[in-house]
Amino acid sequence: MERMHEGGVRMDGRTEGDGGRKRKRRLARVSPARTFGRGHERSEAVGSGMKALLRGVSGLVAIVGSMALGQGCVSSRVSDLEAYQEVPMNQVVPYPSRDEMRKRAFDVVLVDRPGPGIDDATLRAARREVHRALERIATNAGALVIDGGREDAGSDGESSGEGRAADFALVTRIERIEYSSSWEKPFKFLWQSEADVAQKPGTCTHRVEIQLEIELVRQGDPTRGIPDRTERTFELRHAVAQENKDLDPACSIAPVTLGVLLETALDEALSCLDLPLGKRLAPRGHVVAHRKAPEADRHIYRITLGSAQGIEPGNVVEIRREQRSISPEGVETRSERVLALGKVSDQVSAQSSWVAIDPEKATDEILKGDVVRPMRSESLLSSLSGPNCSAILVEDPLE
Repeated sequence: MERMHEGGVRMDGRTEGDGGRKRKRRLARVSPARTFGRGHERSEAVGSGMKALLRGVSGLVAIVGSMALGQGCVSSRVSDLEAYQEVPMNQVVPYPSRDEMRKRAFDVVLVDRPGPGIDDATLRAARREVHRALERIATNAGALVIDGGREDAGSDGESSGEGRAADFALVTRIERIEYSSSWEKPFKFLWQSEADVAQKPGTCTHRVEIQLEIELVRQGDPTRGIPDRTERTFELRHAVAQENKDLDPACSIAPVTLGVLLETALDEALSCLDLPLGKRLAPRGHVVAHRKAPEADRHIYRITLGSAQGIEPGNVVEIRREQRSISPEGVETRSERVLALGKVSDQVSAQSSWVAIDPEKATDEILKGDVVRPMRSESLLSSLSGPNCSAILVEDPLE
């Protein structure tokens, strides 16, 4: 880990005076570099007063957003399923195979690439933290992390190929871990001598910066001549800082404290992948049936996702149309577009459920075999109280 000493240079952007302190409180919750110690406690006190209000506001925003997306006031209650009349459905072409229909959750493998210029001990600690965070994201999304990857994979990002085959590989490269510190001498009042000031502690600012790249690679099938394909590249850059009083301008720091700063920087950066990565690893089902309420314009559709995939009554799902294309080299590419949103009814079993949808609000006819995915969205409270992901994450779509 590199160490750079920048004596006398303030790195946290703090300003003096009452106006400066008030301005810092307003900015403390959205700064990409989280500051610990003095100032952090003040921002926590200010932020806690807003959280109760935000909980109520986020609920109202969720309701308004769902209406704007076409759900309206669709009820999730189905009192008598047998009374609903079956409606014949057209189906997608090509229709999903039996294996595709049975495959609901994705298997994910974690793969590491070399970290240039980073000592082994720091790299091992950072990789443990990255693996822990990625496993949490994948598991929360409904995917299963399996043992099949390896450390220091080659530039092609391929896994070891041993054991169970994975659907996706999360290929990680930690590109930079950098530590720096700066010392600011204490303020000197007009009546104080230099000897008096020398007895007062200055302010040490310790800062850890990290940069890493994570690729979402769809695993190919060598037996069918289908190569691996990178679907998304996520680049994360983040920094955290901690202030403390110290008489020594060298600003020494305990290894344990430095490790906590590194873990915090990685945790906050990787939390920005909860939504974009979680969406792509969410369970994948299909529409298999359509029914209509007698003497009422109410439609429900059966999907192949249920409680085993984390589906609960009231959840919102996306109905998607899969589109396939073949490149001049003969490589097949699949993409999806959203047709409609549906609300899961109270009819939920382990591997299927019935979803209330208004077909009039769909952008196209809903067909048997259309793809279904749970809808994931960031809450207002999380977006305001979490790290500033727009300054941390750069997402490169490669589809």
